[in-house]
Amino acid sequence: MRILFFVYLSFSAFSQDLIEGNIKDSKGNIIPGANIYISSTKEVLYANLKGDFYIKSPSENFKISISHVGYIAKEITIKSNEKKYYEVVLEDGILLSDEIKVTSTRVKENSPFAFSNISRNFIEENNIGRDIPFLIQSTPSAYSTSDAGNGVGYTGIRIRGSDATRINVTINGIPYNDSESHGVFWVNMPDLASSSSSIQVQRGVGSSTNGGGAFGGTVSIKTGNLSEKFRINYSSSAGSFKTFKNSFEINSGLINNALNFNLRLSKITSDGYIDRAFSDLKSYYASASYYSKNTSIDFINFSGKEKTYQSWWGTPESRLSNDIVGMNQVINNNGYTDFQGENLLEAGRTFNYYTYDNETDNYQQDHYQTHINHSFSENTNLHLAFHYTFGRGYYEQYREDDNLINYYEGEEDNTTDLVRRRWLKNHFYGITYSFLKEFNNSSLNIGGALNEYDGDHFGEIVSSGSTDVFFTDPYYFSGSIKKDANIFTKYNLNISNKTELFTELQLRRYSHKSNGTDNDKSKIKIDSKNVFFNPKIGITNQLSKKFSLYGSFSVANREPIRSDFIDSNETPKHETLYDIELGKNFNYKRGALITNFFWMEYNNQLITTGEINDVGANVRTNVKKSRRYGIEISNIINTQSININSSLTLSKNYVFNFNEYLYDYGSDFSEFNTVINKYKKTDISFSPNIIVNNSIIWTFKKPFSLSFKSKFVGKQYLDNTSNSKRLIDPFLVNDLELNINLNNNFFKNLYFKFSINNVFNEMYSNNGYTFGYYGGLDYEVRENYYYPQAVRNYMLTINFKI
Repeated sequence: MRILFFVYLSFSAFSQDLIEGNIKDSKGNIIPGANIYISSTKEVLYANLKGDFYIKSPSENFKISISHVGYIAKEITIKSNEKKYYEVVLEDGILLSDEIKVTSTRVKENSPFAFSNISRNFIEENNIGRDIPFLIQSTPSAYSTSDAGNGVGYTGIRIRGSDATRINVTINGIPYNDSESHGVFWVNMPDLASSSSSIQVQRGVGSSTNGGGAFGGTVSIKTGNLSEKFRINYSSSAGSFKTFKNSFEINSGLINNALNFNLRLSKITSDGYIDRAFSDLKSYYASASYYSKNTSIDFINFSGKEKTYQSWWGTPESRLSNDIVGMNQVINNNGYTDFQGENLLEAGRTFNYYTYDNETDNYQQDHYQTHINHSFSENTNLHLAFHYTFGRGYYEQYREDDNLINYYEGEEDNTTDLVRRRWLKNHFYGITYSFLKEFNNSSLNIGGALNEYDGDHFGEIVSSGSTDVFFTDPYYFSGSIKKDANIFTKYNLNISNKTELFTELQLRRYSHKSNGTDNDKSKIKIDSKNVFFNPKIGITNQLSKKFSLYGSFSVANREPIRSDFIDSNETPKHETLYDIELGKNFNYKRGALITNFFWMEYNNQLITTGEINDVGANVRTNVKKSRRYGIEISNIINTQSININSSLTLSKNYVFNFNEYLYDYGSDFSEFNTVINKYKKTDISFSPNIIVNNSIIWTFKKPFSLSFKSKFVGKQYLDNTSNSKRLIDPFLVNDLELNINLNNNFFKNLYFKFSINNVFNEMYSNNGYTFGYYGGLDYEVRENYYYPQAVRNYMLTINFKI
């Protein structure tokens, strides 16, 4: 039976020999994920997200060592005849300044925003080669997507129904979203998770950050697995669809109490679930750091190189339902050749439209960051970061019976087979800064960024059937310059010992210019600029040690992206979001219940129409009024043997007065008319009304534990018409994992994981698109395409540290 375990439980009966404790820093802040080492058994435990830990006493008297990167380790002797609860305070260490990289773009534990923190320990235990979206989809209101179907290659994340173009992503406080598309291409950073020490996911507008405004959420990634001692870490995964991941990391430890060097090399390969959707991914991460009493300097360089077979086309709905008549209609409507038609009819649900051997996407992205941090005093800190990113690559396409006159003027009007490449080459560079000053009952943080993007889009013909014709010039070219500057001020005031006021003001200015031709030879001329003012205010109240309340109001503005200008029938407008967040936190003895209500009111929101353009990106259009509101409930239970993490999101997502534009080509396809369908109130596309997450980890006999993870996502519409014939069905996916965590005199940690993903073999899709047109008003064509996800599959992972 397929059962979704979504339970809120409380436990009161425990063994009398249970030792409990909580870990904080010298300022009273929780330290989640701290290491607890039991010397007599050589066992390593970890504090939970609340900083709590639980130990079953292995003997009458024993010692534990508590440590965390950035803090001075503390050793405690536990005696059976003494107290059973310990409050541990770790003093700041020399490496703590490394956290300053993300301080200005993250929220604190008591902030009036909705957020989730993902610890290094969680990342290590769940990093089996899939991209970061699959690591963070366990947070409330989130779910991931995968073109290849198995989480390797092109992947994405949606938070509260918003895709990655509306989620602000930073790496060490440096903007990562592409400046022109706002897209986040995780495939360009293979295995970044292996070099990530923590991730914070904010929902809604959240706190001020660098880059474009957050319209669905914020993902803040901090890299660098610093270590005070020499360390080697090796991780390897192998599983279904010939998926392999290997990662090797070496860390010098702290040399002369001042220097640290770190290097990671990774390679991931997979055939993918979808036919021919292979991935060949390589990456490295290198850092050199200097630490003194008041100053730290970090040099960071990481790079990713990907080659993935294209699987953007999706699978027709008729293929998934094995509708022969429907598949033949797809063949006729789209002019498939006999070979293409045969491919569709015989492929099954793993159908891939592309069959050319080198129909691949090829891209490399190099990142360089320098972080300088200086503490003028215990309460005053300055952080500067300089960054440069160089990206270049192309995707290759085989074109059967194409005409060279479509590419170059003066060519003969005849058809030929050809291979073309569409290139993107860009440079992104700038500086980010923050100044933090703490007072007796308040703190002031002033930060911002100056960034510039310089990118070229162009295409080339690399071969054709005309052997006597050679092409050296691109058949299209456009150049873009985008400048972005922002400054923000954050002021926190402790009104009383229970109430804290948060205020933020951000001023952001951008200019975006692009000129040239697009791939269809149409002219591109973009000259967009604006100044945005984004204020935020919030308050928290600690009613008691167990209860706290918070509320915030935030405003965010966001500019149109490059494709909005190219794909839209009208000049796109900037969009504005007004976000209200109200929440209650209840901390009980062995867990926490968090409830958050949100109301997000949009003006001129750019929503997806359900269509995609010629590079697989969603086509968007402005709508005057739209709205999202709902409630997010999270519950965490931690005991000595069972950990339960659950979340439930219930929401409504509406667009008002939406106009759907369809083309009517006439009965003989010689016309070009526009048909407008008007809708008063409908659901926003790709916005499920319910999302449920649940994870149960049962340590039934050390060192063995079982994990059962469930995710339910409600129905989603492919467009904004609320038409039941154009939707993604709800799905429930369950994963089962066996974990073995060993420790001995040689290995600091030896970890095995055996995963059965989609254990009940659910046939589901979590993404798709739709389009339609008329061939005369009595002949309507509607086609839905989906991205099927992998059936039951397996993965074995081994990780060891010495």
